[in-house]
Amino acid sequence: MKTQFIPNQKLRDLGYEKTKGGILGGLAVSKGNIVLLLVTFLLGRVSLFDSLMPFGMAFYAASAGICTNRVLMAAAVIMGMLTGGAVEELYVGLMFLVSFTVIERLFKNKTARDGIKYSLIGLVSIAVSQLIPVSMHGFLLYDILRALLYTALVFSLIFIFRRSIPLIDGTGINREISSEEAISLAMLAAIALTGFGDMQIAGASLTNVFGILAVMLFSYKAGPAVGSTVGIIVGLVVTLSNPVTPLIIGTYGFCGLLAGVFRNLGKTGAALGFVIGNAILTLYINGSTEVLLYIKDMIFSSIIFTAIPQKTINGFMGVFSASPAVLKDKASYSERIKELTVERLNNFAKAFQELSKTFDEISQAKMVTGNQDISCLFDRVADKVCKDCSLCLHCWDRNFYNTYQVMFRVVESLEKKGWIEETDIPEYFMERCERIGEFVKQVNNIYELFKVDMSWKNRMGESRGLISQQLDGLSNVISNLALEINNDIEFKGDLEEKLLSELENSGVKVKDVVVYKNKWDKFEVNIFHKGCAGANKCLDSIEKMVSDVLKRRMVKDRSECVYNHKLGTCNLKLVEEEVFSITTGVARMSKHESMISGDNYTFLNIGDGKHVMALSDGMGTGQRAFNQSKAAIGLLEQFMETGFDKDTAIRLINSILVLKSDDDSFATIDLCAVDLYDGKVEFVKIGAVPTFIKRPRKIEVIKTVSLPAGILSNIETELVCKNVSNGDFIIMVTDGIIDSFKQEEGGEQTLIKFIEDLDSINPQVIADSILAEACSRCRNKPVDDMTVLVAKIWKR
Repeated sequence: MKTQFIPNQKLRDLGYEKTKGGILGGLAVSKGNIVLLLVTFLLGRVSLFDSLMPFGMAFYAASAGICTNRVLMAAAVIMGMLTGGAVEELYVGLMFLVSFTVIERLFKNKTARDGIKYSLIGLVSIAVSQLIPVSMHGFLLYDILRALLYTALVFSLIFIFRRSIPLIDGTGINREISSEEAISLAMLAAIALTGFGDMQIAGASLTNVFGILAVMLFSYKAGPAVGSTVGIIVGLVVTLSNPVTPLIIGTYGFCGLLAGVFRNLGKTGAALGFVIGNAILTLYINGSTEVLLYIKDMIFSSIIFTAIPQKTINGFMGVFSASPAVLKDKASYSERIKELTVERLNNFAKAFQELSKTFDEISQAKMVTGNQDISCLFDRVADKVCKDCSLCLHCWDRNFYNTYQVMFRVVESLEKKGWIEETDIPEYFMERCERIGEFVKQVNNIYELFKVDMSWKNRMGESRGLISQQLDGLSNVISNLALEINNDIEFKGDLEEKLLSELENSGVKVKDVVVYKNKWDKFEVNIFHKGCAGANKCLDSIEKMVSDVLKRRMVKDRSECVYNHKLGTCNLKLVEEEVFSITTGVARMSKHESMISGDNYTFLNIGDGKHVMALSDGMGTGQRAFNQSKAAIGLLEQFMETGFDKDTAIRLINSILVLKSDDDSFATIDLCAVDLYDGKVEFVKIGAVPTFIKRPRKIEVIKTVSLPAGILSNIETELVCKNVSNGDFIIMVTDGIIDSFKQEEGGEQTLIKFIEDLDSINPQVIADSILAEACSRCRNKPVDDMTVLVAKIWKR
């Protein structure tokens, strides 16, 4: 994210130039300015390779353009170099400060990116300051290489330090911090800490104490990744500024990693993780003969770290996480995305609705013959027969009215019989016409073509009407999706934190937990954890913990966890356990001497606490009937799982069956949807036979009157609602079962009496018994395909 700086030309408004307070007039008293001066002083003390001191000068150049007094900044650099033991470097520093200030004034009105402009000015300034010493020594190769190294260091450090300055003076706090800015700040802090040099308190090195403290703070607040990165930076700077073993670099990084891992245990855990990391490396590398980081340094750092109030840590490290303003901006951004998505979906729905209306307007269920069609018929007959006749002028010009009347009588005969003969033509016209035989033949031929053309126009109009229905259904589905997206999801942040803590304390390696209430006001929980690769070893314990936290029984939603092999994590989804459960049984038999049954069935849970059962009976028997019922059931499964409502799904299936082929293609649809939370059952029957609910003391029959799907382009659905309770059975059958019982006196009532007498509580036994009884009544030679689907409702 790009940081905004205040251009030089605007500093006059802030009191940088010509203020009444003199050189101190431009210094705004703030924590940011004080920290900047302190950092400048510490960086001025740091030396590299015991001779180079580029850090204070680079920071002075990097801070150009901000609202801080430049004279005080320059004084902090000089004081730092003086207290750091600079002799020859003090001359280089003074020359750099003067050169930079002069060049900066010369180019203050030039438009350029601040980072590049000040880095180039710093490059020229350090080169000028190095030129005189090199020339005084006679341009020796060593001096030239040293000057080039010095120049490259300052140029690079200006780029690095400039990204961290907004985080120090406070201008970059109210936004999310990038990883480059975090690393830049960590590097700046590590280098500044080395400015303490060999200063000690009670035998503890201030450089090591504050370096360890910085690693603990970053690890505790930002996690193991940032903690290890900061540790490596601190170790690198300590190694470059002091003659210590390079193992210190890895030690700081490893200790920062463990401190971040143990941060869930609080500040004490983070400090303990750092100490444990040092102990592990000490035992592994040195065999406990010599510690890598001194115990006294770590003890002082741990005491300071644990003594810092949590509020102070959150305020100091708040730049590494989104502030409330940023979170609010993100929420607004997400809300805007949702609004745009809903708006786009609604626009799509309106577009499909308009298309549906257009197809409905241009579609005609049946074409009606009009005067224009009759005139067209006359013209085609005259063109075929009369065009080359010698009497054409006589018939169609001089006696046009009489000829036209004859044509109308011909059309009347065509509409009655479908063809004409010579006896259907008036005698006076036959006596006058020289080509009466050819005339009769062409009229019959052209009328046949006319009927075929009208038939195809009717089919096209019907198809347009069906397409209109499909587009209308699609429009409704998109509108419902937009409405669902627009509904606010109620996330439970307090439950997420509590559940996350419980799972981690029990040893489950959780990456994230999401708890919310869905549109049916039921809890749903998604747990992303480093699980058992789909082995379900942790399922029982997780279900119990989630149920205890949410105070309701939660169970796994899918048959197995969704395992991400790339990330090595499982996504376990838990939902509220339904009040009711369903056990099903199926028995079926094909028609006598038929190898394939024309009946198909399904039962599935569509995910919102609804269990759907469906039966379909294709027209006739055999493969053709099987294909029809299979298509109906397959489409129904797909539509219901996708979220289509029952009415829309059945209308779409009907339109598809009508359009499927030129031949008759229809199938019955018998659908039953059970709400497993409250026991409400919805029945939809399209040409299907009755369904029976077997209760403890009575049998309830559900029946409607309608044609099968695929016959009419427009289909009306009738919804029947009932309630079931523990121990009830829902029995669905096809017409083969009903027909077998109707062969004897009593018919449907006989079947009802037989179901009532069944005393089994096993749905499979009931299904087998009904099928066996139906087969026995037709002497084991079924005249149609027979299927029985039985569902038992029981309370958990």
